[in-house]
Amino acid sequence: MRVPWIGALVLVWTTNVLAQVWLPTGGDRGEIVPHTAYTLSYNETHEVANWVAYALRPEHLKDCVGRANNFYQDPSVGTGSASREDYYRSGYDRGHLAPAGDMKWNRQVMNESFYLSNITPQSPSMNRGRWAKLELLVRAWAKTASETVIATGPVLNNHLVQIGPNGVSVPEYHFKAILVTRGTRREAIAFLMPQNPTNTDLKTYSLSVRELEQLTGLNFFPHLSSREQNRLETEINWTAWNFLETFDYSSCSP
Repeated sequence: MRVPWIGALVLVWTTNVLAQVWLPTGGDRGEIVPHTAYTLSYNETHEVANWVAYALRPEHLKDCVGRANNFYQDPSVGTGSASREDYYRSGYDRGHLAPAGDMKWNRQVMNESFYLSNITPQSPSMNRGRWAKLELLVRAWAKTASETVIATGPVLNNHLVQIGPNGVSVPEYHFKAILVTRGTRREAIAFLMPQNPTNTDLKTYSLSVRELEQLTGLNFFPHLSSREQNRLETEINWTAWNFLETFDYSSCSP
């Protein structure tokens, strides 16, 4: 007898294991909170994540479930996460770090992507514009790679504007660090985007992983050897990144 949910269960377990292996180190450790498809480091002072880390494979990029659109406090954060009230009439979008669009392959992981621990205040022009365009590009790269590891988050400091009764910090910049594996070869790239980006060319927001590490104090891919980190992180191999690549979801098999 066929058991239709076994495939989804294996995907959930596999993704969580991959995310655990590639967790960033350094910086503000925060509270490490694992979820089914991603893991985050929660910063109680700022009421946002220091970072969210997860892995994508081509089989995850399927259009199986619709967007949840219902934000929740994260029950797994020991000190309590931000709440919906923090964003009410703030002028900022509730912007995902691990995107809902990367979680369409499973209802549970889609719902968990709407935990407010996975959300930061993002300007509408960023969240619905350049940031969304970058998320789509990363999906396109992930679909043609065997594995893509992503660490994303806000750049935090002690001088940020705060919103809401819990004092959620409004980051001036957000980042992504991306490691793709194609066959036996890996490549890495990073992005740093301001709250109100004006340039339509995503390349203008790119930088080396090493530059982003120096800015954030994080080590994004600590399980690589020192030799491989030096090769991948000190400069960008532009031939490995097609900024014109497009993305379409795969159909969802029953």
